[in-house]
Amino acid sequence: MEYLALNIFVSFLLSPPNDDVLEKIKKDNLFKEWFLENDSPLQKEALALLCENHLKLEIGSDFTALFISDIPFAKAPPYASFYLSKDKEIYSNNSDLVKEIYSKNHFLNYIDNEPADSLINELLFISFLSKNNDKFLKDFLRYHFFTWFFAWNLELIKGANSHFYKGLGLLMKDFFETLKKNN
Repeated sequence: MEYLALNIFVSFLLSPPNDDVLEKIKKDNLFKEWFLENDSPLQKEALALLCENHLKLEIGSDFTALFISDIPFAKAPPYASFYLSKDKEIYSNNSDLVKEIYSKNHFLNYIDNEPADSLINELLFISFLSKNNDKFLKDFLRYHFFTWFFAWNLELIKGANSHFYKGLGLLMKDFFETLKKNN
């Protein structure tokens, strides 16, 4: 089930949902019947926001403001690993380190034209590890992902104007707080 949640996060961070996807979410009650219920107030708040009727234009505008950079040829978070680093480098030493970790774990399904340590790539890797290497997943989360994710996520929640992306940020926070507590 964690695998499915991670893929949902990845899909909505890669691009905003179009009208067809929004209609399917509504029809299938994706967020009303969230499959990883834990009864936390944070999850309830997130799901309430995500269950609202959303306007594609509002979500698209928020996506652009949150995830498209004003730096030429660079995308903003979730892609850019450098937004929380002091060096402001797109491809940093950390990107190289994380790429080596991917290689050692035989993970080849990352987005190669983005930094290896971008959120999307790390979510894809976490999804891969959740199916293949539980021991290394704990180490990766502890020593790499959790060192920056919660600060990034707070910025997403604070910066989101649409209830869709604010709800997604809250749901991600709940998901990873639960994962951290259980690991």
